Amino acid sequence: MPERLKNLFYSIMGPGTWRQVVRMNVSLILSGIVATIIHLDEPVWALITSVIVITQSRLTQTLSTGREQIVGTLIGAAAGMSAIALEQYTSLSVGMVFWVMLMPLAVLVALRPKMRVAIVTLMVVLLFPATGEPFSRPLQRIASIMTGVVVSFAVSFFVLRGEARREVLGNAASLLRRLSDLLSGALHNHPDHDALATIDTMCRSLLQDMNDGVQEAEVEHPSSLAKHDPLVLRLPGLLRRIRSDAIFIARAGTEGETAHTGDILARERDMLVDVLGQMAARCDMLAKTRRGHALPDDDMRPLLDRLEQPDGEHWTPVMRFAVGLLHADMRLAVRNIWSDGRTDDGPFPLDGHPMVAEAGFEPEGKAASVPMPEGRARPTS
Repeated sequence: MPERLKNLFYSIMGPGTWRQVVRMNVSLILSGIVATIIHLDEPVWALITSVIVITQSRLTQTLSTGREQIVGTLIGAAAGMSAIALEQYTSLSVGMVFWVMLMPLAVLVALRPKMRVAIVTLMVVLLFPATGEPFSRPLQRIASIMTGVVVSFAVSFFVLRGEARREVLGNAASLLRRLSDLLSGALHNHPDHDALATIDTMCRSLLQDMNDGVQEAEVEHPSSLAKHDPLVLRLPGLLRRIRSDAIFIARAGTEGETAHTGDILARERDMLVDVLGQMAARCDMLAKTRRGHALPDDDMRPLLDRLEQPDGEHWTPVMRFAVGLLHADMRLAVRNIWSDGRTDDGPFPLDGHPMVAEAGFEPEGKAASVPMPEGRARPTS
């Protein structure tokens, strides 16, 4: 329990939490001011909408939520005005016209759940009491909702927006350290399957966070990310390859392929942990620098030389093959990280790797076979 409380405290005190608190308050205040300036009768709907949109932590999520709010609001508004027309020009009651308009919207929401705001808008337009002309009511409320969406968009873009590049590089550093833990645990005579599976779960989560960060960066810098910040675009593919190689090694180790080689195995393990640690440190340094600011690359060549060392001669063929793949992909990653992604080494966007398939560390007992890349035969003794 104390550990959970400590983690909760760190989450509350984190900069991301307070940045989101500030953004939400700014959005609420500006929505109220704008609604007052343009003389909206019911500014409360602008405030409610701004809270719904601005609670998304990512710019891509804010854009998606805002788009859904706009489309759903227009559909719901059309249904609401149609319902008001039926109420005015027929003998149907408000409750009856509401159910008549609700049915097609319910079908729409069943097919497209994100359009549920259309039903909310219909209820807001038709069921909440209001004064004035019948058709001015939906127009006023639609204007309030649109005001909340527009203000939230503006706040998301201009107020304390988190830099996606920094987030991607920070997650890359964390992922490299988790991969170091994974390989450190795999390159033992008796690897712990459960521990390796737990680490791999964290690796998957970090990879997903990196992909989300790249999408955010593409929104921040449309059509220019590949030119001005290629490393951010390449990193998820590069580290996905290394993670796949590490899973291959871990699967091989848990199925008895790790040879009893003593110092040779320990040297390989220590070398990989050290190189991955230096790669993580480099990503941390890049995260603290501004885009386009070059860092010295004096220590790149020693890392590449260490990864060129031959595999242990007493290892099994499967383990030698797996470690060979890992060395090649780590060399590619080192060249990209130290050149800020400005290198022609390797395919781009790095999706053709034979081990990139989203396989997890879930061997089905001792009889499970070690996965082999397509087009490659299993080495024989």
